[in-house]
Amino acid sequence: MRTDHYAFQRATRVASFGLLIQTIGIGLLLLVTGRWLHDTAIQFASYYVLYGGFVWLSLVVLFQQHKQERLEALEHDEFSREGFEAGSAFDRADDTRVAAKRLDRLYRWVMPAASLFLASLLGLTAWRMLSWLGALETDLDATGAFEMTDARGWMLAICLAGAALSFIFSRFVAGMAKQPVWQNLRAGAGYMVGNSLVLLAVAVGIICRFFDRDGVLYAIAYAIPIFMIFVALEIVLNSILLLYRPRIPGEAPRPAFDSRILSLFAAPDNLVRSINEAVNYQFGFDVTSSWGYQLLLRSFGRLVVFGFVVIVLLNMIVIVEPHEQAIRLNGGRLVDDAPHGSGPMFKWPWPFQSVEVYDVSRVREIRLTAQRLGRDELDLWEDELRSDVDFEPFVVVSPALDLTAAPLRDRKDDGIAKVDDEFALVDAEIFVQYRIKENGGLLDYLTFASDEFNRRDRLTMRERALKVLALREITRELSRMRLDDVLARERASMSNAIRTSVQNAYDARKAGVEVVAVNFRMLRPSGDAVTASVEIPLAHQARRQTIAMQRGKVVAELASVVGDPDVADDLLAAVEAYQAMEAADRDAPETIEARLALEQRLVEAGGELAQGLNFAESSRWTEQMQKRAQALEVIGERDTYRAAPAIYRERRTMQVLSGALASAWKYVIGIDPSRVQVDADLTMPESLLGLDLGSNESK
Repeated sequence: MRTDHYAFQRATRVASFGLLIQTIGIGLLLLVTGRWLHDTAIQFASYYVLYGGFVWLSLVVLFQQHKQERLEALEHDEFSREGFEAGSAFDRADDTRVAAKRLDRLYRWVMPAASLFLASLLGLTAWRMLSWLGALETDLDATGAFEMTDARGWMLAICLAGAALSFIFSRFVAGMAKQPVWQNLRAGAGYMVGNSLVLLAVAVGIICRFFDRDGVLYAIAYAIPIFMIFVALEIVLNSILLLYRPRIPGEAPRPAFDSRILSLFAAPDNLVRSINEAVNYQFGFDVTSSWGYQLLLRSFGRLVVFGFVVIVLLNMIVIVEPHEQAIRLNGGRLVDDAPHGSGPMFKWPWPFQSVEVYDVSRVREIRLTAQRLGRDELDLWEDELRSDVDFEPFVVVSPALDLTAAPLRDRKDDGIAKVDDEFALVDAEIFVQYRIKENGGLLDYLTFASDEFNRRDRLTMRERALKVLALREITRELSRMRLDDVLARERASMSNAIRTSVQNAYDARKAGVEVVAVNFRMLRPSGDAVTASVEIPLAHQARRQTIAMQRGKVVAELASVVGDPDVADDLLAAVEAYQAMEAADRDAPETIEARLALEQRLVEAGGELAQGLNFAESSRWTEQMQKRAQALEVIGERDTYRAAPAIYRERRTMQVLSGALASAWKYVIGIDPSRVQVDADLTMPESLLGLDLGSNESK
């Protein structure tokens, strides 16, 4: 093909037509339609399409300058044939090739600058789009800012029409670009096929909206700025490579915005040719010309049809495992009234019907509170509490032991003092483990809430609802318990009671889940009170120890006094009853009988009281028998006294004296005491042999 100004003029017209299609035919149509119908994804796609107009505008300028250069060269050739002498004003050839120099500057400076400007424009716009999408996920008030139009049919038609127009025009331009004179049209063809890919992706998202899959369109809206960043990075990389690529004389360099990857989609035959060449290179001979490869090419269509039929048939059969249950969906709606159990399940192929399989035996877990970071094997209340987010404390009743009464009297705000005296706060790390109920629980589980995720939320709508219900019941149960019960006494039974309460709340809402356990992985007083709260269990332990010691003393004392501690209360009641009867009438027969019965019970119980009673009784009998023996002795000696009273008295006197003077020292003095004065020291010296010869005292 001749490289003349007519060829470049035609390329200029094609580039101008591409500029109109890119900007007005598709770009402005998408932008206006997206803003009018309030569809964010369409507006995102319009930004990429509109920026493609800059590529076509650059190509229009480039080919127009090529046209001017060819006309200038034609004029220069005519001047040369007419015989202009070299001594004219245009002595040097460079002075007459103004358009050629302008074209050279266009390739050297304008095209690289335009490429970098386009890359910057794509990158900055993509960054703004991603930042805006990220702000939607953090700002709860802006959750409705991502708009999706209700005119899904119109938007689908516009996207498909734009994708088809872009692909057809890109194929046409790619065919022209096979000619060396028009090779720069590959940049426009590549960008145009990018339009087709973007609009086709948006069309797929709109089709998914017909099946209530709005999240697909939201994901595609995320993918559009990522695709723009990819194109911008390729342009920057091409610009860097152009600086080091050697220039071939007579060959026009490719602009940096000429995407090599998108050009493959614009001319897929080149991709197939490249694959054939790669296959031949790997095998070392021309495999593509062999009979086997040609047979494969002739049978390729039938093989594709056969494979498609097999895939459709396989898609109609679903195997449900023993631990699973499945449901059939038609456009997002349930088809059956009950879930399908284990075994083969048949359905219509997708997209007419789909099957969702759920593992009903798997135990799932929901984190209700903040989670500790860097947990050690030993957790102490005094240790610093580190968590991913701040713990929100739970309200419990203050402990029965009032340890804060004295400081509360010094507070001026009686309301705060009253609240502090009645309530306390605890930090807890709580997890709920659950699974899907059997016997129809799957349908309740699915209809309870959806599996959709909010932006930047790790929990689905169903898990959030289960979390809110569980937190409500846990807060209610803890608010009824005392601090010491929560931390120590009722710790074991508290989890089961809360699990039952949470299960009842789920059953009332028909959540379709069975609560397996409510695990308290951490439970401690909240805030600065944790240091003072450590002393509470120690005080309770000391109190219980003191009580146990005193009770042991009481039991030992009762066992010593009464004998059997179990009957001490009954004996005390019997003693009080007898004292009341004795105060009323001591000599009454009932009082005497009560005293005898009480003494009998005390003796049977044993102990010091029984010993005292037995000793008193034995002493009474001993004294009584002694007195009786003395009385009998007196009665026996009565006849002797009557026979000789004087002798009897003398004899008894001598018996008394012999008994009284047997151990006394006796001194016999032969002088009449009235005639002498005796001064004697009646003490006995110590015996040298250690014999007991008498006392040192005077006798």
